[in-house]
Formats: sequence, structure tokens, C-alpha cells
Amino acid sequence: MLGGLEFQTDEWDVDVVYTGSQKCLSAPPGVASITFDDRAVEKVHARETPVRSWYLDLAGVWEYWGAERNYHHTGPISTNYALREACRLIAEAGIEAVWERHRRVGGAIKAGAEEMGPGLGVEDDHWLPTLNPVQVPAGANDGRVIERMLGEYGIEIVGGLGALAGDIFRVGCMGHSARPGNALEVVSALGTVLAEEGADVTPTLA
Repeated sequence: MLGGLEFQTDEWDVDVVYTGSQKCLSAPPGVASITFDDRAVEKVHARETPVRSWYLDLAGVWEYWGAERNYHHTGPISTNYALREACRLIAEAGIEAVWERHRRVGGAIKAGAEEMGPGLGVEDDHWLPTLNPVQVPAGANDGRVIERMLGEYGIEIVGGLGALAGDIFRVGCMGHSARPGNALEVVSALGTVLAEEGADVTPTLA
């Protein structure tokens, strides 16, 4: 996720990059950053079939800033300024340092999950520090654990989706909240709740 993991748009020759403001950028939700290279721009302008959604009419959006400006929408100015401030804080810290912080803090959550027993439901080669899929151990009800984590500790984790529903907890590690103290708290609380729910785990302080 942009701002949490290394991503080199130009060096990796990526045509289009899109991300939400509320993830690793830690800005309020409501705006999305998107960038196109020359190939993507040419593709959009060469489109022959009509755009079916006004909201996704990229050519129309570009005309908002064109020489012959075409009104497309009312820009969310305050949200844009909030995104700018979030990006300023990342630039001030240094993007490489921010990437490293996510790797370090996400790694602490991963290590804690492995030490207590469940581990992650993903191979190391495919692990993303920004989202740790902690396996639901035998004896635990994922919905009950999620409810207790939020109600008793103020920590929000969520369950798996689709085929992974009931099999994993999704533990995010994104943006400003990716801090060592938060990793310690989430691992400690999760281990405690799982043990109290009768799961076969070893509670740990990370």
C-alpha cells in the first residue's frame, strides 16, 4: 500500500497507480491519489466506446484542469489539504524511513503471532507488513475474539473475507498507527483474548 511499502512508479514502469487516502498515507478518507504515465494517458484518449460512468470518465476529469476548463465536480478542498499535510509528514520523515518503520512494526506483529502459536496464513515470500493475516486457532470463534478486542481493549481487527472467512484475523499495520507500542498492545491483547476463549495459544508480550 502506497506509503507503507516500497513502490517505485517510474523505475518499475507502472502505467497507473491508485490508492486511498486513509490507508498508509494516514489522511482522512474521501479522496484517492491516482497517476498515469504517457501510455495510460494515450490509452484513455484513444478510447472509442462511450464511458458508462460519469464518475469514472477520466477524460472529463482531466478537462477540469484543461486550458478550456470544463466543470466536472466540486473539489473537496479541505480533504485535499489534509492529504497534502499527510504527504508532507511522510516527506519530512523520509519515505525510506517510513517503509522501514512499516517493515519493522509489521514484523513485530508477525513474530508475536508466530510465537503465540497461530502464525500467519501466508508464506513469507508473500507477506505484506501492512496487513498481517493471523490464523484463527482451533478453539476460538473469530467473531467473539473481534468483538472482545474492540470492546475490552479498543483495538479493531477484522475477519477474513470470502474463502478466508472464519480462518484469519486481518491485523492492519498502516500509516501513523504503525508504531512499536501499538504492535506490542495488539499482540498482547490478542494473545490474552485467545487464551481466555480457550484457544491453544501461548500468550506473549511480543
